[in-house]
Amino acid sequence: MSRVVALGGGHGLSRTLLALRDMDDVDVTAVVTVADDGGSSGRLRRDFGVIPPGDMRKALASLTPDGRWAEWLEFRFARGDLAGHAVGNLMMVSLAEVLDGDLQGALDALGRLVGARGRVVPATLESVSLVAWGSRGMTFGQVAIARTSGHSRVRLDPERPEATPAALEAIGSADLVVLGPGSLFTSILPNIVVPGIAEALSTTAARLVLIGNLREQPGETEGLDLAGHLDVLATHLPARKVDVLVTHDGPTPRGPGRTLEPIAGHDHVLGIEAGDLLDGRDGHDPARLAAVLRGLLEP
Repeated sequence: MSRVVALGGGHGLSRTLLALRDMDDVDVTAVVTVADDGGSSGRLRRDFGVIPPGDMRKALASLTPDGRWAEWLEFRFARGDLAGHAVGNLMMVSLAEVLDGDLQGALDALGRLVGARGRVVPATLESVSLVAWGSRGMTFGQVAIARTSGHSRVRLDPERPEATPAALEAIGSADLVVLGPGSLFTSILPNIVVPGIAEALSTTAARLVLIGNLREQPGETEGLDLAGHLDVLATHLPARKVDVLVTHDGPTPRGPGRTLEPIAGHDHVLGIEAGDLLDGRDGHDPARLAAVLRGLLEP
């Protein structure tokens, strides 16, 4: 049984988890950012003082093979006081309260209920906010950072939250650790700037894989090419190079943002796997990602 850890958040992490979910010989752990401050997650964070559940819910839904359960987790109320809230968010928050604040216990219980093929763990259990700075100065909060460009670094506030033991254990025992795809500054880096996770990534014997994005993200990474993404990653994780960069080399993806062209090499990357990763629309194809990741797990 191979152990794979996927770090990130949002839709990008979802594609990787969909790729890993149906590999029978793979034990999957998703390590998920908890810096979100928008939507249902932001409301629950403000109203109940909990860490935002949205990215964890989406990861859990992606690991759930039964489409009905996955749809239930993602279902959002359309009217009334609950308008905008996702069922999975409410379940997670209420279960944690029933379990005397044990969010990991709530995640594990919810995972068993929906038959998730893998485990979801938060990067930290502390309440954190995201701060970015760059050519436009300081930007505060995940939503604001996603909407603006010119960032070069991010940190958390408080700056040194404690990483969850489950995340550190998973990274330390992994055969493969996968970063991305996903929003660089608001999904991937918020995990890496948790000090314990950065150290675990730097010392793990696992192969470190980065799945490159298909396009720049309007606002957040506008004007940043693939080499620029790697420069930023190297700034935040200087002690560990990427073993394999997986990039799309095929039809031009649709959707907003300039296409990120493949690169021949980078000082922070030891090897590159390039191929057609497109799902026929505008995102990474989970089946094609699965084929690449399975190849990277082979001796």
